[in-house]
This record gives sequence, structure tokens and C-alpha cells, in this order.
Amino acid sequence: MTVPEYRAASKVRAAYVHISKSMDDASSSSKKGKGEQKHRTSEVAFAREFIVNSSVKALRILSTSNHVDGIASCATAESIVNAHVLTHGDIQPGTVYKNVNVLSLLDAGGVLVEL
Repeated sequence: MTVPEYRAASKVRAAYVHISKSMDDASSSSKKGKGEQKHRTSEVAFAREFIVNSSVKALRILSTSNHVDGIASCATAESIVNAHVLTHGDIQPGTVYKNVNVLSLLDAGGVLVEL
């Protein structure tokens, strides 16, 4: 296809932010107990924060697997942008992590911690 509009649009590099990864809930804390859930970002708060032609303070690219459209998946929530570890690929042997939360005690005598 050689339509000029299509060629121009295909050069746009964009990143998609899902509402669930856009903002941290103001009422959430890192010390939530087991079984407690974070509240979903409201559509009103989302619309107030993300206005067309405004800028985003910071974002973190999470995935570039959608090569067809040239759109990456990203997050703008501060807890994700500032996180040291998101996937196994981010873990570096020898790195010291401080103040990590204990998620559960394991039957075999170990603990599961959050990175």
C-alpha cells in the first residue's frame, strides 16, 4: 500500500498505557494485608491526569512485542516506573534489595518475598 497518509501514520512511535498501569491508587499502601485488593483507577481520575497534548512525567516501557503496529506497552504509575524489578530478566545476581515485603511463609521453612 502506498497511500501517503498510511506511510505517515506508520512512522509514529507510540506507547499504550492501560488504565490499570496508569496511576497508583492514593488509598493503596505497600503494607496491605493478604486478601486486600487495590482499588481500580477511576475513569474520572484517569481523564483528569491524561489530557490530549499534555505531557507525561515519566513512563517505563514494559513490552515491545506488538511490532506490527509499532506500539509499545508502558506504565506511568509511579510504583511501576520506580520499581527495581518487574520480571526475571531484571534480576541481577549480587544485587542487594532492602526493605522487601514478606508475602508468605512456605511449608518447607522458607519465605516468599516481593521484589
